[in-house]
Amino acid sequence: MSINWSTLSRQPQTYLLIVGTALGYGLLLLLAGNRPVAWIGGGAVATVMAGSWVTGYRTSSAQPNTDHDLLDATSFQHRIEAIQTQVPRASYRTWQPVKDWAVESQTFAARICDREPTLHTELLEALYTVVNLAQQVAEGLQVQSQIQTPRYQQLAKQQLQQSCDRMQQTHQQLQQLQDQVTLASLSQGDASLPQRLETLIAANKEILDNSETR
Repeated sequence: MSINWSTLSRQPQTYLLIVGTALGYGLLLLLAGNRPVAWIGGGAVATVMAGSWVTGYRTSSAQPNTDHDLLDATSFQHRIEAIQTQVPRASYRTWQPVKDWAVESQTFAARICDREPTLHTELLEALYTVVNLAQQVAEGLQVQSQIQTPRYQQLAKQQLQQSCDRMQQTHQQLQQLQDQVTLASLSQGDASLPQRLETLIAANKEILDNSETR
């Protein structure tokens, strides 16, 4: 097994651990004095803490350990493939473009994060709404295949179409943001990016919440 350094370096907790360990080590040396036992004991504790954190990011060819980080392409693909198992085979034609939009949205988000790491939290939240939208579409396709009454078939179709449309819009908006970030890297950046991401997230959550209240 190897360590997924890319995912590890994107976690804010990694840097908090480094700072906390350094402060704790320094405080121990200050209180205990410049003694070998302090250096050895403090070093051992710091090594164990860091080692325990890092080993949580080991990767395996059989199963990735990065499901919590949707900015990792393998992790995101794993989540979408799991959702696809819920889709009726007869509905794959409707599902396929939704899946493609979701996967490409993750690619756009990862590229944005590479250029603007400060947007990590907002991008991660946006991808969680993308996964939830994909889940909503899969569930909508299940329901649509089970309903027989024309009236309720129409209602289910409308709700499903709203989720699909929102996924397509999210794909388009993230693609535009990616292009905007690439262009902004040639100048002084763009202060509107966080606000545009928040607007995207809010729109996705509105569709998700509306579906839950029906």
